[in-house]
Amino acid sequence: MTNNRNSRKRRKKKANIFLLVVILIFFVVAIIIGSILAKLSSTDLSANGEERMIVVDIPEGSTVGDIAEVLDKNNVIDTERHFMFLCKLNKQGSQFKYGKYEFSNKSDFFEIVEKLNNGESIDTSTHLTVKEGMWLSEIGDEVERLGLCSKEEFMEAANSRDYDYEFISKIPERENLLEGYLYPETYYFHEGVTAREIVETMLHQFNKVCVKNGIFNKAEKAGKSLDEYIIIASLIESEVRVESERKLVSSVIQNRIEEDMKLQIDASVIYAKGKRVNRVYYSDLENQSDYNTYYVKGLPVGPICSPRGSSILAAIEPEKTDYIYYVVDDQSAGTHYFTNDYDDFLAASARYKATLN
Repeated sequence: MTNNRNSRKRRKKKANIFLLVVILIFFVVAIIIGSILAKLSSTDLSANGEERMIVVDIPEGSTVGDIAEVLDKNNVIDTERHFMFLCKLNKQGSQFKYGKYEFSNKSDFFEIVEKLNNGESIDTSTHLTVKEGMWLSEIGDEVERLGLCSKEEFMEAANSRDYDYEFISKIPERENLLEGYLYPETYYFHEGVTAREIVETMLHQFNKVCVKNGIFNKAEKAGKSLDEYIIIASLIESEVRVESERKLVSSVIQNRIEEDMKLQIDASVIYAKGKRVNRVYYSDLENQSDYNTYYVKGLPVGPICSPRGSSILAAIEPEKTDYIYYVVDDQSAGTHYFTNDYDDFLAASARYKATLN
C-alpha cells in the first residue's frame, strides 16, 4: 500500500511539473507573440538614421505591396512587413495614389497614409542625374548648371576627406580625390543644399551599393585594395557598353598587369587630356600624365569616371581568360573582339578600320 501511495505521489508530482512547464512555455510564447503584435501594431514607422526628408517616386499602377517596397528601399519606413500589417489592420491602401512624395524617415503610419490617400505628391526638388562614366569635373558642371552650387564649391567638397566613411581614409592623396566614389544615380535636392551635402548624398549611395553587393568584403578577399578595384572599374565603365563584356575587359586589364604590359586604354588618354574628344592622336599618347596608361605602366593614379556597381563587381571578379587584347568589333552595337594573339589583334583592328572608310 505504501509503495502504491508513493508511486501515485511521484506520478502526481511529475504531472504537476509537466503542467508547470507547459504553463511557462505558454506564457513565454504569449509574451513573444504579444511583443511582436505590439511592435507591428505601433504606428511609429521610424527608420534608422538621423531625421531627414526623403523623396520617393511611386509609379502609376503600384500595388500596396509595391508602395511598401519603395518606402522600405528608400529608408522611409522601418520594414515593409510592418507597413503592410498596418495597412491590413487599418484597411488602408485602396485609395493610395501614385506620384512623387516627400516623407520624413521618422514618420507615423497615418502621416504617410494621409499623403498617399490625398495624392499630396510633390516635385519641387532639383533633379541631378549623374550618368555612369561621368567625370568629377562634369558632375561639377552639371551641379552648377542646375544652380545647386558653384562648380568651385562642388570640387572643393569632392576633394575633402571630411566624410564619415572608412573607405575614404584609404584613398591615396591625389587630385580629384573622390573621383569614382560619387555613385551614378538620379538625386533630388532642394533649394539651399550645400556642396558638402550633395557629395555626402552620393557617397552614401556608393556605400549603400557596396554593402548591398558585398563589395567591401569581396574586395578584401580578392587581394587588391578597394581603390585599385574602383580604378579598374572606372576603366571598364569607360570602355564597355555591353553588360556581358564587363568581366572580359576586366580580364584583359588584369592579364596585362600580370604580363607587365602597359594597359594602353584610350579612355585614360582622353581623361588625361581633360576634355572629351572623339579621336585620340599619337601626340595625345605621349602626354606624360599619371592618368595616361600609354605613359604609365599598370593602373593610372586614380579612377577616371564614376563606375556603376556591375563594373565594380567585374573589376573584383573578372572572367578567367588569357585575353590580352580587345578591339571594337561593331561600333553601332558597342561590341568588342577579344584575343590573346597580337597578329590576330592587328587583323581585327584592320577589319574595324575598314568599316570606317
